[in-house]
Amino acid sequence: MTIEIRRMERILAISQELISTSSLETILHNIVQAATELTDCESAAILLLDENTPNTLRFAAVALYEDRLFDIPVPIDASIAGAAFIHDQPIIVNDAQNDPRYYARVGDLIGYHARSLLAVPLKFQDRKIGVLEAENKRNAQPFDETDAQVLTALAVQATIAIENARQVTRYKQLAQSEQAERQMAEALHQASSAFSSTLDYDQVIDRILEQVGQVIPHDTSNVMIIEEGNLVRVFRGRGYARFGTLETLTETTLDIARVPIFQKMRVTRQPVVVPDVTQEADWVYSRPEHQWIRSYVGAPIIIGDQVIGFLNVNSATVNAYGQIDATRLQTFAYHAAVAIANARLYQQAQKEITERIQAQAALQQERDHLEEIVQERTAELHQLAITDPLTVTFNRRHFAILGEQMFQHARRYQHPLAALMLDIDHFKKINDRYGHAVGDLVLKKLAEYLHNNLRAADVLGRYGGEEFVVLMPETDLKTARQIAERLCHGIRALTTDTLRGPLRFTVSIGVAALNPTHDATLDELIQRADRAMYAAKQRGRNRVCAY
Repeated sequence: MTIEIRRMERILAISQELISTSSLETILHNIVQAATELTDCESAAILLLDENTPNTLRFAAVALYEDRLFDIPVPIDASIAGAAFIHDQPIIVNDAQNDPRYYARVGDLIGYHARSLLAVPLKFQDRKIGVLEAENKRNAQPFDETDAQVLTALAVQATIAIENARQVTRYKQLAQSEQAERQMAEALHQASSAFSSTLDYDQVIDRILEQVGQVIPHDTSNVMIIEEGNLVRVFRGRGYARFGTLETLTETTLDIARVPIFQKMRVTRQPVVVPDVTQEADWVYSRPEHQWIRSYVGAPIIIGDQVIGFLNVNSATVNAYGQIDATRLQTFAYHAAVAIANARLYQQAQKEITERIQAQAALQQERDHLEEIVQERTAELHQLAITDPLTVTFNRRHFAILGEQMFQHARRYQHPLAALMLDIDHFKKINDRYGHAVGDLVLKKLAEYLHNNLRAADVLGRYGGEEFVVLMPETDLKTARQIAERLCHGIRALTTDTLRGPLRFTVSIGVAALNPTHDATLDELIQRADRAMYAAKQRGRNRVCAY
């Protein structure tokens, strides 16, 4: 599970904690504690706009310093928090004391100045209510854009929770009875818990429609989502089966510009109630089949600064809804917006993770392919470096390396070792009479025969020109000579096709065995085999001589 997903799930959990209580004091305390956890900072604070003192923020909750800062007014136009409030965007300052906006009075009063600060605005619809601030990352780490994104996400939850708490307070003042207050608060609490229990986008919308009936009784309800431009489409609906329009409901698309009620909610960001649609000049039926609707209440669904859709409730009873219902629905819509925002973020994170995994898999596949090519090319280069390109036998340099290892092993452990030196008889005459191309064919024919008739442990190399050398481990002079005789006999029977007819050739072979007393080096052993080969030449060629 990635860090982004864990943070999203933690913010979801924090959202549940914040909405689980209507106590503003508890909510503020939980927000600053959550801020210190999510940004790994030493302290966090909420500064709310002081409605009684113009251009002033005042501490509402602080982690670490408890209530020592609550009486300190912070000027909006001369503080980092104020800059975030004014410009309506996160402010990151990792060298606070050298920033002209740093309000030093706070540090002077508590005897501890901040090194780094991160401030994000708290904004409810179009109204800014304060600032959420984090101070001094642990281990002296600077704040970065990821911290700003996380704190901004928390600020959204914080703003909704604060406004919900304030709204609950207003409900308590407006409620006609204590029972009504409890029912409303419980309905909102249950609805919020239901929203926050999943991050699946479709399930979130379904639960919004399931729970809205606990807040406002209705015959049908739906969630409409704004698509491109001014188009709005029904995403989900509930209760329409009894009116026969459930199957076609999601085909309902409207132009907001032609529906005054939607246009009004989009512009004012406030709910709209129509007690009797027959008396409303701006009322537009979404479908002809919906003329049974007599009373309506709707609320905009707002995420950040954008209206992304509408939550609509309908009744077949005239005057079923009033202004209190509109206010309740808007509060419910705030909760719904948080759940939708979380689900969208989670959905986007899942999509990005899937795309990243797919990209990494494709990249790994390409790397594996390139690695295979490199390995193949490396093997080819290695083969070219150690073999003679014409005969595909070891070249003289690599033969010397392998031969030296074999020679030293035989001397150290006093094991037998034999060497054969082969030379094609009258090779110059072959080249002169048949041409060098035929001479190359003779060399390849001889090399192929030797490869097929030597033992796996034997080492074959092209020594130069038409000469080949063989090292034979665990082989004494007698055995080596027997092998050489067999090879000489077999080579004598080889045939190479030419334009002048079949060509046969013979070799002279010299044999020598390791003498630990006289052979101090591999070259000495090979030289003795070479001298034996010349002796075979002098005795008439096409024969084997042993040193």
